[in-house]
Amino acid sequence: MSIDLREWLPGHTIVTAPPEGSDTRTGHVPDTGVETPGFREGMWAVSPYCFDEKIRADMHLPDQVQLMDMTLREGRQVAGVSVGIDEVLEFARRIDEVGVHIVEMHHDFIDEIKRTKAMGVKFRIQALVHPTAALNPGACREEIDLCLDAGADIICPAFAISDYNYKLVESMGGLTITREEALDRACEAIQYGKEQGAYMNPNLMDFSRLDLDRLKTIVSRLKEAGIDGLRIDDICGACIPAVYKHHAWVVKQILGPKIPLAIHSHNDFELGTAGQLAALEGGAEVLEGCINGLGERAGVPNLGVLAPVLEMMYGYDTGMRLELLQDLSEWVADVWNQPIPEHMAGTGHTAFSHAAEVHYALPEGDEWSFNAWAPRVIGNDAYVPLCHYSGVQAIKRSVLEHGWDPIDNDVAQRVLERVRKEVRHRRREPSDRVLAQIVEEEERRQAVPSTSKEPT
Repeated sequence: MSIDLREWLPGHTIVTAPPEGSDTRTGHVPDTGVETPGFREGMWAVSPYCFDEKIRADMHLPDQVQLMDMTLREGRQVAGVSVGIDEVLEFARRIDEVGVHIVEMHHDFIDEIKRTKAMGVKFRIQALVHPTAALNPGACREEIDLCLDAGADIICPAFAISDYNYKLVESMGGLTITREEALDRACEAIQYGKEQGAYMNPNLMDFSRLDLDRLKTIVSRLKEAGIDGLRIDDICGACIPAVYKHHAWVVKQILGPKIPLAIHSHNDFELGTAGQLAALEGGAEVLEGCINGLGERAGVPNLGVLAPVLEMMYGYDTGMRLELLQDLSEWVADVWNQPIPEHMAGTGHTAFSHAAEVHYALPEGDEWSFNAWAPRVIGNDAYVPLCHYSGVQAIKRSVLEHGWDPIDNDVAQRVLERVRKEVRHRRREPSDRVLAQIVEEEERRQAVPSTSKEPT
């Protein structure tokens, strides 16, 4: 299947899979280090079976994929987070430099959309219109007009559709109408947007807990109304990855090749990223996440992992500057006042750390015995944690990582014994200051000549 998103977002970066028969699609990692599937010299070495034709046989991978960042919308739905226009514009500049393809913003913040668009950003802006307005004809038309006037490229009205959230139509929208009436109004909203020249990409909330036949009916009606794209939204991650894949493919068969499918997923069960990738295997062409996975409740997929996975394990060329993701991750953590979890994959402090001594007892030049990707892919650094399992080689590596002069095994052994005591007493690894003091003292101790007298 070939899905040409250039008709959807003309003039913008398209993520493409490598051509059939290229070196990155066949073979395994040879001793010579030639680039083969799952391997890129100095960058990553994932399983070649990610590219195995038999394993991919039941996948419906699109030829092209787009990535959307939601940090300016979903990423602000976090306790204590409140960013102003200056921070919004600086984030927009930084995410544009990274090269993400779409950025989602909120319809309530029209000035942010307008001023972001005025910066001349390369990404497309998607304006999310919440259910409060989406099903109220007057309010919906007004929001569509405001978003278009502000420069939004994509209008995304959110429609409550499942047995669990349909009551939002009354509680949020102030409407007492049947589901058929609600669907009629949704189609009217799409038609109105199309009449104004908008790119309409509705969001179907809680798709996985809706009867599948009903979902198919809704998708068919919206397609008839003239949608340009469609987004299915899991709301609270209430399904296994296989459901994302299955439903995505069912929906794609209705939409056809000209209408892209997007997927929204949450980490309530830590399956958000798995859901994104499963939907990709079901034919979804637009994946999404937030910097540092920020979002409602347990958050959403971390864009700092999702983007590299598309390149490393699926063979897509995202066109993004992945090496800038670490800096952006740290900037968001500071400005949002939401520290990066130590163990977060990709941009976390310990993401590329090794505690066990065996991880340092490797042949010279061995990068991949205990690594599948290098920190340089996203701009992170390796880290040597010191703990109960640390050994002499870990101490020596830590000394070098700190930029200090190398030490021999005897000094490293004595440093190790003291480090283990520090860890046991402090219940954490020693600070750089304490470690430096220990190393200096043990080096001096070795340098002092023995004072014992020689026998006469």
